[in-house]
Amino acid sequence: MAHYRESIRDYETLNLGDFEFQSGITIPDAKLAYKTYGKLNSEASNAIVLVHGVNGTHESTASVLIEGEERAISPERHFIIAPNMFGNGVSSSPS
Repeated sequence: MAHYRESIRDYETLNLGDFEFQSGITIPDAKLAYKTYGKLNSEASNAIVLVHGVNGTHESTASVLIEGEERAISPERHFIIAPNMFGNGVSSSPS
């Protein structure tokens, strides 16, 4: 499982353009950072969105992946999407 620990600093960025919240506030040229682990199967039935705590990042979610495939969520069986929330220092911030 060491390769998951080594790869957590690498992540992808999704460009959202001007993102408008329900409140009407807009983040211009918003970007959402995310990290994926595992492989999506041909039916796309093994995807899981794993959300971190309020002040965490995708690196926070990696701790559940390090323990091994006996875990309930495992990159050996699942395609795990770990998005970074707005304002966490990796994705865009509304300020």
